[in-house]
Amino acid sequence: MWIELTDVNGERITINFDHVVSYNAYGTGAHIVTTAPDLTFFVKEDIDTIQQRIGIKPVG
Repeated sequence: MWIELTDVNGERITINFDHVVSYNAYGTGAHIVTTAPDLTFFVKEDIDTIQQRIGIKPVG
């Protein structure tokens, strides 16, 4: 699944979440790690926004 996010420099980026290993909160945004060596992203969107875009519903 491809989603469009905003990196910390304000550039729009598209990430294939089939290749994402992990995503974690980082400041007010998130740090995304992919299967490609040394390819990580720091994005402005928070974890809740990312989970909503990839179809994960909040618990509760």
